[in-house]
Amino acid sequence: MIKNKKILITGGNSGIGLFAIVNLLKTKNNLYVVIKSELRRNEFLKTIEKYFDKNYHSKYLNIIENCDLSNLENIKKIKDYFISKKIFLDVVVLNAGLQYTGSFYPKVSKQGVELTFAVNHLAHFYLVNILKDLVRDKEESRIIITSSDVHDPNSSGGNIGKKAGLNNLVDFKKKVTGQFLNFNADESYKNSKLCNILFAKELAKKLKLSSSKISVITWAPGLVIPNDAGFFRYSKRFNLFGYLIFSKVAKNILGISESIENAGKILSEIVFDSKFNNIDYVHLSNKLISFKKHKLVESKVSDEANNSELAAKLWILSEDICRSFGFATFNI
Repeated sequence: MIKNKKILITGGNSGIGLFAIVNLLKTKNNLYVVIKSELRRNEFLKTIEKYFDKNYHSKYLNIIENCDLSNLENIKKIKDYFISKKIFLDVVVLNAGLQYTGSFYPKVSKQGVELTFAVNHLAHFYLVNILKDLVRDKEESRIIITSSDVHDPNSSGGNIGKKAGLNNLVDFKKKVTGQFLNFNADESYKNSKLCNILFAKELAKKLKLSSSKISVITWAPGLVIPNDAGFFRYSKRFNLFGYLIFSKVAKNILGISESIENAGKILSEIVFDSKFNNIDYVHLSNKLISFKKHKLVESKVSDEANNSELAAKLWILSEDICRSFGFATFNI
């Protein structure tokens, strides 16, 4: 059993992240969980205490609270937390994500950035940039990003509805800040997952140039439908009946969805699996292989996600957007 590792996870208070934490806590490593509000914190601890007594979890579980990732101001709080405690990290798990498919209008962050892009991509992009020097440069160190195979227009899921596509970033800044040209909530989510992979590939390239041993991993958990709506909380509001029918059919009739417990277990295994030591970059996909049965395999990404020029351009655009709001610490 691997011990004394320090693991940061976003999106850990519910859904896949919550069950990853339940599994990770059993390993007696130190977990640092970013949580949006006191209400979410209390709900999270109530759930954790169903699995571990307070003395146990208080020894290994650390909460960075009141940290809304949609607000770039809060992300510096995370760095300040680790610096103040002189903590270096071994693993960073970027798991926070949202979607609000069904809405006709964009939601925005405090900085006025479309919310899907702000949370799923920009927050994690900025967080990695300011935390990079606090991640140990060791073979078993890794940065893990929860993406989705819907980034690929040819995947099942990716080929339903509006497809992912960044159009070489032409007018993309206007799509995510300010003008929100031709907004489509479904497309915004798929594009954010495409951004995850482009960001990861460019990050791996930059780390390799500096001879870093840190691995970069993206993974797609498959279709996961939490019982409490969780990740689908916004979509459920916009179309409750559609959500209930979709969830029932996907789970019980088609058998295409993965359980939230299994997805969380898979994420916890990626954190420690030695075959991902010092590998530059890999994309993993939790593929459906039969009724209600999935298997995690190394997988190809879409042609657009493989475009190294686009990845470099997205990195520069992401820096530009952060800088435009006064957030300018980039050292990768």
